[in-house]
Amino acid sequence: MPERRFLIAPSLARLIRKERGVVDRIVEGYFPARADRDHFVSIEPGHSFLVLATSERDGATRDEERTEVPRSQAEALLAVCAGKVGYECTRVRLAADREAMLDRFIAPGVLDLIRVEFERKEQADAFTPPGWFGPEVTRDAAYERGSLARAGIPHREDIPLSNAALEELLDNLENGFGAFQFGALSFGRSDPARGASPEDARMDSVAAGLAEALDMGGSSQQPTDDEPNVIVPLDRAESRGRR
Repeated sequence: MPERRFLIAPSLARLIRKERGVVDRIVEGYFPARADRDHFVSIEPGHSFLVLATSERDGATRDEERTEVPRSQAEALLAVCAGKVGYECTRVRLAADREAMLDRFIAPGVLDLIRVEFERKEQADAFTPPGWFGPEVTRDAAYERGSLARAGIPHREDIPLSNAALEELLDNLENGFGAFQFGALSFGRSDPARGASPEDARMDSVAAGLAEALDMGGSSQQPTDDEPNVIVPLDRAESRGRR
């Protein structure tokens, strides 16, 4: 599927995450690189996958074959991977027919990328990024997840931030997923007074597990095997892989 990727100023990414929340928290482990494909294991809330990904030479088109595997197998595979990434995903609507995904990488370092997927290459080529997008890195292999996992976060200069870019993003957030109705579709922000839903609580549990999995939590306490949807710490996965 064609895709274009862009950097984004951390302050703008923080604003998007505050307004839209997090929809997915994912840990991926990548096997040694090959020129024409990537093999990796993906551990997500409630699911684990073994993935074969192939990319075109331009880096803009990527196809994936995903096979669901038991959690125990995914953990064992994670232990022998060449590199790992952990990231959180936030959706943001750009227009009535277009949506972007903000990826906040937590490991192996901090990085904010925003990506847009398309059905056809012609759509990707015709896409004009909003003014609040940063530099495009679609064809820079260093910003592919496999490269981030194996080589780490590339050195980069600070992304310029203008008042015009901030105003455009604020307009997008207020008019995109804010409280309004378009035809039969109603979009409204959640009401904080209602309290956290069970799904929110579950995702908070996943977030805690992700922090431990990426050695970010600073605590030596390990989650038990019966904790639902908690991403296993990498050191525990590695010990399982050596058995």
